[in-house]
Amino acid sequence: MKRKFILMLLIIVAGLIIFDKGYLYNNDFGKNNMVQVSGNKGTVENEYKNIEENKEVLEDNSDDKYEILNINDVKIPILMYHSISDMDSNNSLLVPISQFEDQIKWLKENEFTPMLLDDVLEAYTTGYVPKKPVAITFDDGYSDNYTEAYRILKENNMKATFFIITDNTDNDGFYMNSSMLNEMKKSGMGIENHTSRHVEFTSLSREDKLNIIKEGRDKLKEKVGVDSNYVCYPVGKYDEETIEVEKELGIKAAVTTEYGISSLNDGLYSLKRVRIFPMSIESFKEIFKEFL
Repeated sequence: MKRKFILMLLIIVAGLIIFDKGYLYNNDFGKNNMVQVSGNKGTVENEYKNIEENKEVLEDNSDDKYEILNINDVKIPILMYHSISDMDSNNSLLVPISQFEDQIKWLKENEFTPMLLDDVLEAYTTGYVPKKPVAITFDDGYSDNYTEAYRILKENNMKATFFIITDNTDNDGFYMNSSMLNEMKKSGMGIENHTSRHVEFTSLSREDKLNIIKEGRDKLKEKVGVDSNYVCYPVGKYDEETIEVEKELGIKAAVTTEYGISSLNDGLYSLKRVRIFPMSIESFKEIFKEFL
């Protein structure tokens, strides 16, 4: 209840600031630009000082696991997994089951707060963010995401986002089916759009870009009942036209394969992620050293 109150208050304050002063924050294609549309000169960053001035009051009511930052200071590790499997030790996209289990247990034991994409966007909008944030994501929709990853996540009371290539759903046993995705959604996992056909955006026409995003979103609505507002770029490839199409379709944000801890400076349509490959638990811990 406290968190909902704080978030509502932050959103109201931020909305009043932005719309009263007449500024829009433009973070397209990894650029951090301040664009004035009307009113007095200044920047949204400066206007957010008003939120900072109320920080002490808000923190009196805050959950101990959360803090309130300037939106440009928010950083969130978005982890990128593909397959959780012991089948091929030479394939860097396959994280061994025991390693994944150790990683998730370590995150839980060290009180990291798992975030879905809505939570990430909320943090970048309000500055209200877990002190130990982590967003766990999976690309492609392999069946072991259900049989192994989902099982381990549930056992540790953690959540993750699964980006689905929708043309592969209900196709064969190599990928998850609708029943699996529906169960995962009902248990609190995020189910989002990896497009319908997994084709590099940079090789497509504007019309085809629009179509594969829309087809993926429509299929997720039909099969899983989700309104997907986020995109994972196939092979991490995108361009400015891709972002224009996403905005046209109402997509709120997108993730890349570019390595790094995500921040608003990346741009909401070009969020960085940390690729997870077979590694020791000590190497995994290093990813989070600035949050410990």
